Amino acid sequence: MNKFALICIAIIFAFTLFGCSAVSKTNDVNEKFTMNGSVAIGAVDDDNLYKTKITYKVVISGNKEDINNIDAQEPLINNEYIDLMLENGPHNSQVKGIENPYLEITGSFVFDTAGKSKEEIDDMCLFQGIKIIDKNNNEYILKFNKN
Repeated sequence: MNKFALICIAIIFAFTLFGCSAVSKTNDVNEKFTMNGSVAIGAVDDDNLYKTKITYKVVISGNKEDINNIDAQEPLINNEYIDLMLENGPHNSQVKGIENPYLEITGSFVFDTAGKSKEEIDDMCLFQGIKIIDKNNNEYILKFNKN
């Protein structure tokens, strides 16, 4: 019964965070990129509630030239908790769309969160956003809003 309750709580927690995650979107005309996405946080599996898996899908939009000028992207992890990371990836990126291209980035992380409550895990802000590097070596930091 106790294990069943923990599994139910973990599933509810994952769906709640998935639905409540906010992302940043800029309306500043001086910014080249906007970011929209979703982040899900949950237990790795039913037998291990001490590891938390973060799965994400992020879409980076901008004008055609700026999207095609992206050279690299890097997920931003909260450095305060980098030592708790157990798995980094896989991470995949792909430019999609012909007339209105956008960059779609998906991936996951696994963290050791033994002894932490769901509120503490959420407050850790483990996955913070995406860093974009263009072919001219300019860097753009796109961060998630935290409500």
